[in-house]
Amino acid sequence: MHLLHPDPIQAAETLAALLEKEAVYARGDYLASFTLCDHGPGVSADDRLLLVDWMYSFADQCEFKRETTAVAMELVDRFLSSCPPKASHFYLAEIENFQLLSIAAFHVSVKTMERVAFGSDLLALVSNGTYTKEEIERTEKELLHGLGWKVNPPTAMQFACLIMSLVTPHIAMHDELVVRVLDETAYQAESSVRDINLSRERSSSIAVAAMFNAAYQLLESGIRQEFLLALSCILVGNFAHPKELQVARLRLQRVLDCRETTNDDTAHLPNEGESAATQASAALEVSAVCRALDGFGPPMTNDAQHGTVFTSSQDEQTYGDTRSLNDKMQDVRRSITGINQFYGCVLIERRSYSE
Repeated sequence: MHLLHPDPIQAAETLAALLEKEAVYARGDYLASFTLCDHGPGVSADDRLLLVDWMYSFADQCEFKRETTAVAMELVDRFLSSCPPKASHFYLAEIENFQLLSIAAFHVSVKTMERVAFGSDLLALVSNGTYTKEEIERTEKELLHGLGWKVNPPTAMQFACLIMSLVTPHIAMHDELVVRVLDETAYQAESSVRDINLSRERSSSIAVAAMFNAAYQLLESGIRQEFLLALSCILVGNFAHPKELQVARLRLQRVLDCRETTNDDTAHLPNEGESAATQASAALEVSAVCRALDGFGPPMTNDAQHGTVFTSSQDEQTYGDTRSLNDKMQDVRRSITGINQFYGCVLIERRSYSE
């Protein structure tokens, strides 16, 4: 369920604080950098995509939020973008080491995002002996130290809900339509995690790109113009440049089109009769509106003193109060084992290497 903030002023203040905080969580193209260093093929974008799908399935089986997977991959991407070359080589040269890092990141994300936690011993059992409890915990510590314990990044859906909280008071959208737009935005945000190129985009840019796409897919022309105009009035301050937002939007749409073609599903295709050229032209028009209205958006300050349902006021507090799975552990293990079998055992058996 997506929660909107009841107070637009507090929503604007929180949005400004998240945009400022977002700069700390920049990510780079670590796969390209690794390949250019002539280390061999190593981990590929397809390997990363497979791990993302496995994490989504893991989260679904455990009834976790899907944002937990997005945060886990953000931790992986950011760590590998900034870690020393020795660590980068270790985790990118072999897929099983990359998987170990991903599992450790998912464990951290669960403890940060969820109210239910499980131990690293369960993850070791789920991996069918591929990794030990000690290996997972050691990698988790390396990840946390490498990230400076900054493990609570702003997510695309946090931005989307805050933006929608500022948009809805100014347009005539009934609640059901708001929910549909947010659901479509969430679907597109989740899809963006699967793409290595989109993973380098700011979460706020993904949120805006997904909301633009959702508007073109779900809203009729009249309400759509109102929605996009209200949205453009908000895209000031620390948001990315309109041209960058448009690039992210078109890239996201291509990823969605490719995915829907693969899945033979038309649920998220553009409106009938609307060409890609028409969408791109409309995006340019809205970008022009954004530039013309620069400086006239809603008041935003960097004061994040007010509480909000979307973000914690203590970023460094990684582990909150949690309860163990206890009697659920065996059920979860069976579920995850089934996922491994369904995806062709994503968690591969460890190979033997000579010293």
